This record gives sequence, C-alpha cells and structure tokens, in this order.
Amino acid sequence: MTEQSQIDKRPDKVISSWLKPLRTCLRASRLAWHKFKLRGRLTYGQNVFLGKRCYLSPPEFIRIGNNVAIGMATFVETNLEIGDDVLISSHVSFVGNDHRFDDPNQSVFWNGRLPPSVVVLEGDNLIGHKTTVVGNVRIGRGCIVGAGAVVTKDLPPYTICCGVPARPIRDRFPTSKPSSKPTTAAQS
Repeated sequence: MTEQSQIDKRPDKVISSWLKPLRTCLRASRLAWHKFKLRGRLTYGQNVFLGKRCYLSPPEFIRIGNNVAIGMATFVETNLEIGDDVLISSHVSFVGNDHRFDDPNQSVFWNGRLPPSVVVLEGDNLIGHKTTVVGNVRIGRGCIVGAGAVVTKDLPPYTICCGVPARPIRDRFPTSKPSSKPTTAAQS
C-alpha cells in the first residue's frame, strides 16, 4: 500500500480534495515549529499530527511513535512517551505531580519541587476529550480512557477506563484479548 493511500484511509475529517495539500502543509509546519521550539526535546515517528494551539513544555522529553494524532489545545507539562497508533482528543492535559507539600514547617510555596514525572502511553490508545493525566502514570497497550477522566494511577492494558479518578469499567474486548499487535491500515 502506498504512503498516499495510507494517508487517504486515516481516520480524519472529510474535506475537499483541493484542501488536502493545504492541510498537510499546515500540519507539517505545526510539527516543525514545535520541534524547533523544543530544541531536541521532541522526537517523533511517521504520520504524526498535532492539533492547533497545543502547548508542549516538557522538562526533558516528548517521544511520539508512529501514527499518532493529538487534538487541538492539548497541554503537556511533563515528560511524555507515546507509543504507536494513538489518538488523543482535544483539550487533554498531561501534568506532573511536581510540587512538594509534605513538610508541615513550610508553606506549599516554599516546599520545593519533585523530580519530573513521566507519562507513558504504551500504544493503541484513545484518550478522550478533556482528560487529565497526572504524575507518573502508565496507560497500558490498548487502553481506552473516557472523556473527562482524571488519571492518577496506572491503567491496565485492553480496558476501558473512566471516572474521577479513572478506573477500569470493562474489558475492551470482552471475548478475548488480541494475540499480537492489531493490524494497521498499512498492513491490510
């Protein structure tokens, strides 16, 4: 399958054919701008898209795999590692648990900061609209996180999770888990 036919089959808004090259150019320039601005802290694979008004400010790194779409106004202020085949909706926040507050002799203002946290999305994930992911969290392969969830702990693979705090409500595939990595459009 050619690269162009792969792009034509990706899940996206349907637009006129004459607008596709313009959209592709805008997306590429947005990604290039973030790569320039982050000066080596951003690495990414193929077929990666960032929505408008994304705010990326990791303390050390953002690593993005292949086939990843990040919705508009996504906010990242922690180290972030995203596996392959991931969809992140709009207005999602990835924030660190970076402020100390455990010293009773000091106010929160003077308590200092914790080491930077890392959020890991293992791959084949969908993160719903306005989800907040806080601190050192691993979201398992194939896990779906519902809109508005607040993720504060690791989420198991191949589950559907939602709520505040987010917790599994059911298995993603009730009958069986996939035996290997799911097929992508490029492989079919």
